[in-house]
Amino acid sequence: MKYILVLFLTLGLAGCSDFLEESSQDEVRPTTVDDLMQVMVGEAYPMDNIIDSYLDFLTDDMKCNGAQGDEQKSVIEQLYYIFSWNDDMYEKFESSNINSWQVYYSKIMGCNTVLGYLNRVTGEQNVKDNLKGQALVLRGWYYFLLVNLYGLPYNYGDPEENLGVPLKLEMEVTDAFYKRNTVAEVYAQIEKDLLEGIKLLDENNISMSLYKISPLAGKAMLSRVYLYMENWDKALEYANLVLDEKPALTALASADADAFQYQGSSSFGLYNWNVSDEVIWIYSGKREFSLYGGGGGTYPSVFSVSDDLMDLYNTSTDPNNHLDLRPYMCFYNSAYFSASFLPVLYPQYGYKGGKNQVYGTKGIRTAELYLNRAEVYIRKYMASGDDNYRKLALVDLNNIRKHRYDTRNVDYVDEDIQDADKLFQFYKEERRRELCFEDHRWFDLRRYEMPSLSHVYFVNSGNEQVITLNEGDLRYVLLIPKSALERNPRLIQNKR
Repeated sequence: MKYILVLFLTLGLAGCSDFLEESSQDEVRPTTVDDLMQVMVGEAYPMDNIIDSYLDFLTDDMKCNGAQGDEQKSVIEQLYYIFSWNDDMYEKFESSNINSWQVYYSKIMGCNTVLGYLNRVTGEQNVKDNLKGQALVLRGWYYFLLVNLYGLPYNYGDPEENLGVPLKLEMEVTDAFYKRNTVAEVYAQIEKDLLEGIKLLDENNISMSLYKISPLAGKAMLSRVYLYMENWDKALEYANLVLDEKPALTALASADADAFQYQGSSSFGLYNWNVSDEVIWIYSGKREFSLYGGGGGTYPSVFSVSDDLMDLYNTSTDPNNHLDLRPYMCFYNSAYFSASFLPVLYPQYGYKGGKNQVYGTKGIRTAELYLNRAEVYIRKYMASGDDNYRKLALVDLNNIRKHRYDTRNVDYVDEDIQDADKLFQFYKEERRRELCFEDHRWFDLRRYEMPSLSHVYFVNSGNEQVITLNEGDLRYVLLIPKSALERNPRLIQNKR
């Protein structure tokens, strides 16, 4: 039996009695902690939802290839509204899956419902406390994503004044409409939720699958939150806490031979927990890449990995000297970059989970914590000139790179960059190489002073349209969906 709570399913933050809508006439209230876990799984966890699949279309990691045939034409015309940062992207794009406002507030309500029912169900106290920890960490995670979609970056202007998103922290339905809290207020709640959730998970640790929240996942999230807040000492502290417990990285060169072949079927991948040592949490699956519009034969998908991104990888046409293995093992049809065919170059099914349709495609890995720590060291080097910070940053960066290079045939040579600005640029490029298509790039661009970038869009060759996002462009902050504004008159729309 499916456990769905009264007035449970939200269609967005309305703030009054229609914040939640009744989903069924035969819902069953949970009476045990196991029942509540079923609610948690169904209503609070992402569990392969398509919720962030559009984010990469906003970045410089994607390019448009035009359409081949009527089916591709339909796909490319729909995706124009996202690719062009259009104000009506939610209304013009047919699928509601890209409405992050709706999806995330629905998940937050799932977390709030679990938290509200914990004292009403039977079960062992340590299991309840563990479940509470999961719900708090997840709620903090969703608010972190929301405020970075619909609010200005924390490091832009005054976060005490800039509008973030409304905070709804109770299960109960009221007649009040919720206004937008400030960016600083939202971040304070995120920090509070994560700290409390991590403490509960640490004190009531229960072994679960990598699709469930663990204390390590919460600490990794907190390192990212502090990084965005530019609280370097705290970002370093939590990166160290994670890496002290889970320091391993996976050497791509250790893959079986099939993983290196053109369109190979190997399931080797960084999110395949059977071969990877670095998985902390998995929250997504292969359906995330369903928007891309596949190619076939000698023509590409309608959208694919940008030349700008691919040019950052150190590659070779020599099959015995792959150098950086990431582009060969993470992008479909990109093997060897042969001139004899046109690479499709889009994240394949499984993506960093390998060439399969089983393992996750996005989540949190130890590689991110090494990158977070390296950024802290570089920022400290830039501020103080202390060369020890530079050396520590390079140790972390080179550690990641040697695990990604083809050390079967060629020894990896450590990078040694002296200039602080050049080191920071190298770090940003390495972060982009390593974490592309894992929901980082759009948020990183925002906190890196929202630089100018351009997209070239066309359906048919010869009719190219250049669309530019200017430096500091307010389109780096997404508009709140009109459907949410219509339900809540207290919401203030973002400026354009």
